[in-house]
Amino acid sequence: MDSTTTTTGSQLPLVLTHTPRALPAESAYRDPTDAFFGYTFTSSRTHESRHDRRISEVLPPYTEDLPPTYTEKAEHITLAMYLFKFGFLFPPFWVMGAFIMMSPLRAPPSTPSSAWLPEKTEEEREAIIATLRAAELKWARRCLWALIAFILIAVSAGVGAWAALRSRS
Repeated sequence: MDSTTTTTGSQLPLVLTHTPRALPAESAYRDPTDAFFGYTFTSSRTHESRHDRRISEVLPPYTEDLPPTYTEKAEHITLAMYLFKFGFLFPPFWVMGAFIMMSPLRAPPSTPSSAWLPEKTEEEREAIIATLRAAELKWARRCLWALIAFILIAVSAGVGAWAALRSRS
């Protein structure tokens, strides 16, 4: 097709020239924003959409291999843990939880008729007591820090209220 078209009129010949505007080559013109977001001149919205792919191309194949299972590190349930959690409802529980740091943890007394963990050896019982004590101390420290934070917040709120009331009068 010829890019020049001639039209004759009543007075002067009119020459219309139409030259299609060529887009610069992709290598010659590349906007930094387009490059950052991955736009290319050859891509088309309708042909390279992720929704045009078949489902079998998108989903990974099913295999017999199961994903790895992660074991939960079971933590011993302790009195200090309950005192910490319920301390948010009744803050004096944090005081009792903090006192647990000062109390020793001992195995319950064993009698011939009722032994504590009779199937375990003495070393295993001591190891269990050590892990229980570590968990108990962890929650007792949390109780102490929660109590300190509560006291600081209460004191600062009291001083702020006192200062606000004093400035009024």
